[in-house]
Amino acid sequence: MEAGPFRRALAALVPHCEARNTIPILGCVTLKMDGERLVVAHRDIDMAIASTVPALGVGDAVAVPLKTLAAFMNGADGATVEIRKAATDERVTFTCGDFSAAIIPMQAEDAPELKGPNFADAGYRSVALAEGVMSWLIGLTMPFVSSEETRYYLNGVAFEFGWNDDGMLRAIATDGHRLGSRETSPSAALPNRATVIIPRQAVKAIAALAGGKEVTLSVDDTKAELTFGDFTIRTKLIDGNFPDWRRVVPKGPFKEFELDASKIVKLYRACKGMQGDRSHAVKVESGEGCMLATANNPDFGRVSAVLRSNPPIDVQPFGLNGRYFSDVARAFGTKRLRFGVTDSGSPVMIHGVDGPAGEFAVLMPMRI
Repeated sequence: MEAGPFRRALAALVPHCEARNTIPILGCVTLKMDGERLVVAHRDIDMAIASTVPALGVGDAVAVPLKTLAAFMNGADGATVEIRKAATDERVTFTCGDFSAAIIPMQAEDAPELKGPNFADAGYRSVALAEGVMSWLIGLTMPFVSSEETRYYLNGVAFEFGWNDDGMLRAIATDGHRLGSRETSPSAALPNRATVIIPRQAVKAIAALAGGKEVTLSVDDTKAELTFGDFTIRTKLIDGNFPDWRRVVPKGPFKEFELDASKIVKLYRACKGMQGDRSHAVKVESGEGCMLATANNPDFGRVSAVLRSNPPIDVQPFGLNGRYFSDVARAFGTKRLRFGVTDSGSPVMIHGVDGPAGEFAVLMPMRI
């Protein structure tokens, strides 16, 4: 096969292979011919990522350490690569230009086999998404996925299918302190079905590999499969119920103002030296033709910034976690954000200026 596509397929899998594995086969890549394509797959217990590369050959599947093979291909400079293993060979030989590697394999059949969603399952559904839509959906939600293992049902992005038969596909994530939601209307009808939760690691893989591609999302009650380009990602779903997130979304009426997203990010950088181990709180209050943001730490001092805006004069001062404030500013990917507040103790509603109605984030306030 050509070395370039094979090299790129391996490099795409490496970030999703755990650095240390107590089960060696979980650190391997499985190579198997399928017609005139080579399937290059990394299989973990909960997730499998596979890509295909045009190739000519015959033979049984082989499994070798992924990072070992990827490192060899990263250094080898040949235009083509040949993989050879006779039945009597103890090693698999990879030849690429003037370079060769004889790698000790493992039993390919020991790699976990994660099957895709069951078409006959009552919960089966499949949605085709246009170029870039999946990446856009998870772009706002992925930063808000929880890493707290005690609330495991928050450790992923929830996909909501046709809530109240509105035909929309929504992606929602929350860690209890912040929430992000985006929605899209697929071209095909989308009946109301149960919400599923795709785990954090699978979402990271989708974000890294799907890019601006067309993606088909298929799920049943326990598994999800995403296909795009030459890639297929299969993952177990989180077995739990996502909370009723609509209960925490503020309803208004709001006192609204707009802020420059890049200034919010710079504010967090400027305040990091003031945080120490005590607090990440930023006080936000209205000024004359601006919002004033202040981070105060009695052990270090105070940092403040003028955020140009035209706020209502009766906005009550409120507090936000500085890092969360910055994260949401980056997640939208827009130059300006519109903030809606009611009082100092209520959640803050955030939209991208001129963004669609179903795209929003919520930040819980902090005491100041």
